[in-house]
Amino acid sequence: MIHIVLLRGLAREAAHWLDFPDQLQTWLQTLWGDNYQLHLVDFPGCGKYFQQNALTSVADMTEFARNEIAAVKPETDPLYLLGISMGGMVALDWAQRYPRAVSGLVLINSSAGNHPLWWRLRPAAWPTMVRALLTSSQTREAGVLKTVSNNAADYAHNLKQWLAIQQQRPVSRATIITMLRAAAQFRPRSTCAPAGLVLASEHDRMVSVRASEAIAQQFHWPINKHPSAGHDLPMDDPRWVATEIAHWLAHKYS
Repeated sequence: MIHIVLLRGLAREAAHWLDFPDQLQTWLQTLWGDNYQLHLVDFPGCGKYFQQNALTSVADMTEFARNEIAAVKPETDPLYLLGISMGGMVALDWAQRYPRAVSGLVLINSSAGNHPLWWRLRPAAWPTMVRALLTSSQTREAGVLKTVSNNAADYAHNLKQWLAIQQQRPVSRATIITMLRAAAQFRPRSTCAPAGLVLASEHDRMVSVRASEAIAQQFHWPINKHPSAGHDLPMDDPRWVATEIAHWLAHKYS
């Protein structure tokens, strides 16, 4: 059985993957039949753990996710990690510290603390993040969605889903601050043994595409860029992301 773990970004529960898991499973069924399991991880402070205190480091998030997966995955089964934004930091940390346990990883619009600040959070997005800490959750979700998504046609639909999730399992300001601090402090190691793929949005308005380019160059991984999607690439074009991942996996197993 092949296990694939989806790791979301800052202060977003597993449900914020929205349509992407269904798109990915369509391809995985073609590739592996029923010989796979897809796992969506919530971190403390988010999702089903929204009442818990957020973890203070990416390393702690890695250990939390590893424990979650160890409870449902035999040790010898292959493991792939898919991480967007801060979830990509967790995926990278996991693969670097436990390389024998990870068969491969995909990083989507991610970055690291050793990148310039203006790559990790583009200056145009700074007002949005400040307002997110000072305004109501509804105003925050609306502003953040406009920044991370370039899909104006589905904005109202996606905002409705985001607000429903936030109402059911609210993410606190303390969680946002703690996770932002953890992301800023993350420093990856210089090498990464497992194979990797980088997916990035050329018109990401939250994180500069240069961060993804630097990661791909550092670890000698292929990078594929979407020409129009925003920072939340799996939301803006789930079919494209699922197709790119499936083609990469198919090549690995060919």
